[in-house]
Amino acid sequence: MSVNKENVRLYIANIQGSLSETDRKIAEFIVQQPARMAQLPIKKLAQEIGVSEATIVRFSKRIGYDGLLNLRADLKRELLTENERALPSSPDIFLDDSRNDVANKIALTMETTLKETIGLLDLKIVNPVVERFLRARRVMFVGFGASGLAALEARDKMNRLGIDSEAFTDRFTMTLKLANLKADDFVVAFSHSGETPEVVNAFRLAQKKGAYKLAITHSPHSPLNELADTFLLTSGSAGPMQGDSIATRISQLFIIEFLCTEITRHNLRDSASTGLSIKELLIKERIKRETAG
Repeated sequence: MSVNKENVRLYIANIQGSLSETDRKIAEFIVQQPARMAQLPIKKLAQEIGVSEATIVRFSKRIGYDGLLNLRADLKRELLTENERALPSSPDIFLDDSRNDVANKIALTMETTLKETIGLLDLKIVNPVVERFLRARRVMFVGFGASGLAALEARDKMNRLGIDSEAFTDRFTMTLKLANLKADDFVVAFSHSGETPEVVNAFRLAQKKGAYKLAITHSPHSPLNELADTFLLTSGSAGPMQGDSIATRISQLFIIEFLCTEITRHNLRDSASTGLSIKELLIKERIKRETAG
């Protein structure tokens, strides 16, 4: 499994919650002071962060880089590309904000979330995942709580594409239905934290049956991803008082829409009318079917 690390700070911010306390200190330094991370000598860097030089090197390798030099090179490239622009952040909403401010801040949160989700996409795995959807005997989407809504949405969209799909959003149904899995079935799990017990257990059942498992989650280091054959990362954060935020939901919906679009493009790739949009091609296909009927 691989992770798109092209956006260094976004990647590190996304995995921050799953790191050890020491590694989290280094991650926070990178996110908050990327220029110093990229430029300071390692001895000075270790002093500022409050860790040993060896710890910084080990951290770089633990999060998927070949070493500190590789991490710094990617960070420098990112800073140069951005022309020193800061990463966008979702503004907090205050009690004295006007309604217009609130509406614009929510819109900005959604826009930022979509950009971050695209930044986290590992495009190399998209085609193999699309082929899994097309080859599967049956696709089973699982999710619990708010992520269950994403599972239901994915089921409906895939069924409209002609892919036999089901969705399970409660513990009893998940256990009952997944007990009858076949090796050529495909299980897709939604979980922001990657730690939801019901969803993790669904992957354990799928593993016993030999079914392929795709996780759609926020955390690359989680119990769910340890069981997954591959994963796609979502953006957004969820606070303890709010459950899954609108950003989490938007990110999950984007992944669903993106996969459905790629499946549609795959199905239409042999069309001679390459200059037409997907919408135009679908209308053309529908007219052809109605005429033939």
